[in-house]
Amino acid sequence: MKTILEGFRGYLKEIKNRYEFTLFVRMERDTNLYADIFEKIRAIPGVTIVKTGEKQRNIGPTQKAAVLNVKCIATDTGIVNYGVFLQSKLSKLKDEQGDRILGVRFLTPPEDIS
Repeated sequence: MKTILEGFRGYLKEIKNRYEFTLFVRMERDTNLYADIFEKIRAIPGVTIVKTGEKQRNIGPTQKAAVLNVKCIATDTGIVNYGVFLQSKLSKLKDEQGDRILGVRFLTPPEDIS
């Protein structure tokens, strides 16, 4: 069993094109970020980890915002194209009640963590 784990650790270190970045997400006030939206973000191809960078806050009578830390494995098209792909996917997400994400902005450039 120990040799299997050691081999798996070696495999994890060999994965290339791993990136981490921070996003600012603006959404409708009733959006269920932690259950519905997180689950859908993790289902986007390439996304491996999603967590909040800071507590959600209200930014108006009908909107709230959150800062998310995202780790992903970029495809062969490169991180720039993957960033555009991810931003378009996130902008289309809705929770189970139909509340949606209104906007997505990158706060930090993608950092290579390979």
